[in-house]
Amino acid sequence: MSNHAPPILPSDVKQALRDAKRLAENGSTAIAEGVLARLVEAHPELPVAAIWLARLLNERGNGVDAERVLRTALAHQPDDPQLHMDLAVLLGERGQPQVAASLLESHLNKVPDNLMGWLLLSQLAADLGRIAQSLQAAFEAVTRAQAQGNWTSPSTTPEHLRPLVARAVGQVREGRPALFHHAVDQLKHLHPGASLKRLERAVAGYLGKVDIKPPHPRQRPLALYIPDLPEQPFLDPQLQPWAPRLLQAYGAIRQEALGLLAEDTGFEDFVRLRPGDRMDRYLQGPTPSWEAYFFYRHGERYDEHHARCPVTSATLESLELFRVPGQAPEICFSLLKPKTEILPHHGVCNARVVMHLPLLVPPECALNLVDIEARAWREGELLMFDDTYLHSAWNRSNELRVILLMDCWNPHLSVAERDGVVRITQLIGALDFLFSDEGWAAAS
Repeated sequence: MSNHAPPILPSDVKQALRDAKRLAENGSTAIAEGVLARLVEAHPELPVAAIWLARLLNERGNGVDAERVLRTALAHQPDDPQLHMDLAVLLGERGQPQVAASLLESHLNKVPDNLMGWLLLSQLAADLGRIAQSLQAAFEAVTRAQAQGNWTSPSTTPEHLRPLVARAVGQVREGRPALFHHAVDQLKHLHPGASLKRLERAVAGYLGKVDIKPPHPRQRPLALYIPDLPEQPFLDPQLQPWAPRLLQAYGAIRQEALGLLAEDTGFEDFVRLRPGDRMDRYLQGPTPSWEAYFFYRHGERYDEHHARCPVTSATLESLELFRVPGQAPEICFSLLKPKTEILPHHGVCNARVVMHLPLLVPPECALNLVDIEARAWREGELLMFDDTYLHSAWNRSNELRVILLMDCWNPHLSVAERDGVVRITQLIGALDFLFSDEGWAAAS
């Protein structure tokens, strides 16, 4: 299974393939091989005939010629997934699993969406006793498939593949700690000499190997906690070296936001409800409303919104913000309607902090870090806080409150730690489906 669609075959090629299949089924294997050999010679750009021919040759014990046919076909179609897999299987059967594994490794470096290729590499590596490589290949197979909406559960997996995929899913589940430790080892290799003790402790805590939790009772990250960072619910915005640049653009950013309000288009609910969920779990008030004009959401760039706000876009793109492909940043004009309160909640990870640039702030509007401090926003004054502390916000006025909200890095992290957080966060996200009630966990 891969993203590569089969080529459209000419009608004469289709007929020749049908003839070869009929001949082989009737026992006329030698004649079928001749038909396929002529097809291979006439159409070297179409690998299907070479694949069929090699299979027939191998079935009657002629593995040498089968290998030659496949290698010749690969010279014409060097990235074809099925050619690589058939040759790898053949090499494995002929006692050359190391050569087969090397062939697949090279292919998958260039064509990483060949899902079946990853499954096959996982099996070959296991046969060779390469446990770490086998686990990594299984991980690549199931997480890449899941990212495409496939193999997330038995129902999204073709029936004939379910045993193979279930085996790979089980392998990844059991090898989960090893995957995290491998990610840390890679970081040490990429950042020699850098201190990664905080990140290593974070991983150990996430895996339940050690009991680490924030000292403050109101700080409870939902996903990942980085220990030993300074305990600062509110942080000095000037710790971000780009803060002056953001403030310099304040006037133009505010004008662009006000222009959008006049047009009243492109806004959406900040909270996306799932089936069975209710808005009163997140907001309260007579007619509560929290809307956003997104520039990024879960890491997805809203190109049209950037184009409509060129100064805001250029400023944001110049800042070193918290970016995790497919997950972050979250950047928007945040609109809190009158008489609306955002109920207390926690953020996901203290490696990320949140910066607010207030643009339109009536009286009686504040950000509240529960049992710590409530701070009123002031137009043009940056406010930065760690949202893993329990926090809420309110607009108790009769007017609209607007801020520019953005995810940014905790300024106390090193470059190596930032790199590590990205890798670990991606790994956590990739593995989530393996343990969801809707996925393979329900089938166990």
